[in-house]
Amino acid sequence: MQLKYTYDMDGDYYVGYLDNYPEHPTQGENLKDFEANLLDIYQMIQEGELNAQKHGVLELAG
Repeated sequence: MQLKYTYDMDGDYYVGYLDNYPEHPTQGENLKDFEANLLDIYQMIQEGELNAQKHGVLELAG
């Protein structure tokens, strides 16, 4: 299983979120710390400790 995420640097910190859960941003002092925080968020969502928004796809007529 893979979890895609988006991140950027804010000074010395990695900041970002899991692509499927942008409503739960996090940060870390290094990439390993940042990824551990993302995993914690994912586990909390799976266990029902954090609410996750529902996402969908809108089809446009072309």
